[in-house]
Amino acid sequence: MYRILVGVETDEDRAMAQASMIESLPGASDEVTAILVHVFQDNPEGRSTPQLDGVRHAAAAFDEHGIDYEYYEASGEPAPELIAAADELDVDMLCLSGRKRSPTGKVVFGSVTQSVILGTDRPVVTVSPDE
Repeated sequence: MYRILVGVETDEDRAMAQASMIESLPGASDEVTAILVHVFQDNPEGRSTPQLDGVRHAAAAFDEHGIDYEYYEASGEPAPELIAAADELDVDMLCLSGRKRSPTGKVVFGSVTQSVILGTDRPVVTVSPDE
């Protein structure tokens, strides 16, 4: 059994790219549990992870393909919280979908994906939605 942390934002296209990658794994419907994780930085509406558009679409795709999944949420800075969740949940891999940014944009705004890759010793797969 493989446990994969799926760091999901509200963006539906990125979430679907992540779901598609996981669905493509050999034996996904029998051997994989996807853990849909969202890190709230600001949540004035008080929503929970299953209420987010990206998460709902990924969960629907997993339902359609018979892939087990769980929800997990945290609050704080995304990169350290994703790394902590991966450790706490003892996942086998992380699946992230980054934004396209210029090198300057990464310096100014940071890159969650880059920070996670550099901050964990677990395998990280990154995907991007089809253009």
